[in-house]
Amino acid sequence: LSSVPAERARGRRAALSFATIAVVLGLPLWWKTTETYRAALPYADIDELGRLPFQLAVPVTVIFTPGSVPEDLPKPLPFRDVQEMEMPVNLRTSITSRYEMFYRSTTAREEAALAAATAREADAVLHPLQDASLGSLAVYVVPEASSLLPQGVSVYVGKHRGALLRAGGSLAALRTRLQQLTQVMSFTASSVTTTLSDRVPDGRLGPDAGRHLKSSLGYEITFSLLNPDPKSHAVEWDIEDAVNRYVQPILDKLSLLANFSVDSQILYYAVLGVTPRFDKGSSSFLLSAHSLPHVINPVEARLGELRAPSLP
Repeated sequence: LSSVPAERARGRRAALSFATIAVVLGLPLWWKTTETYRAALPYADIDELGRLPFQLAVPVTVIFTPGSVPEDLPKPLPFRDVQEMEMPVNLRTSITSRYEMFYRSTTAREEAALAAATAREADAVLHPLQDASLGSLAVYVVPEASSLLPQGVSVYVGKHRGALLRAGGSLAALRTRLQQLTQVMSFTASSVTTTLSDRVPDGRLGPDAGRHLKSSLGYEITFSLLNPDPKSHAVEWDIEDAVNRYVQPILDKLSLLANFSVDSQILYYAVLGVTPRFDKGSSSFLLSAHSLPHVINPVEARLGELRAPSLP
């Protein structure tokens, strides 16, 4: 009988030992094997995905002719200088303008071209000698007493992204004039900011965010001649010559971005829907900007854009 309490004591100790082992080892093991895996997300990197940094890079080559080099150059020619300026569009978008200035002297062929009688002739001869990289500008600095530019004229902007600039003053004054000149010849950060101010997202979705746009790499440009009364008006137009002379050169420049096709049509018995006003200065009838949607939308209904493979 004395062994019964001892057996009970051993049983209690064994039960407590098993319970302790289950709590100390089993509970953490169960917790570890049944917990939900939660990955740490890079919220800072995700927030950066919504930002749209733009960079406006303009390579500018400044070529000094003999007698036009400022005396306060920081280093001998040739040398490079980079100027950057950041302009915010909204809270999530900014534009960085980067002007890569390369200063050098003229070559023998460029000096021969600058010996032309007029600035227009010099610009035509200098065009094959300029840098052909996309968006590059070339500015030729001529002496202050040069006869290449007419008297009283300090800048001549050519047709091939090149310009002639009359020298004068220090390097700081020259940089100020170069900055003004590059803003005339190229896009500026402020102009790009103004253009994109209502086009880039700022975290709020507008009513046009869900608009369906047909994906296409081509655009159709249609010129329409409206003739409301063919019996009374026999109209004709040389649209082919006008397109080849004024429109096609621009489309050739934009051919790297998309495919463009141009066609024309004459719409008979088509009315404007609004009354144009007569302008005495040009002796023609004109439509105001807010009246154009009332004219374009009815005409678009006749273009058959649903069957066209490109965007009209």
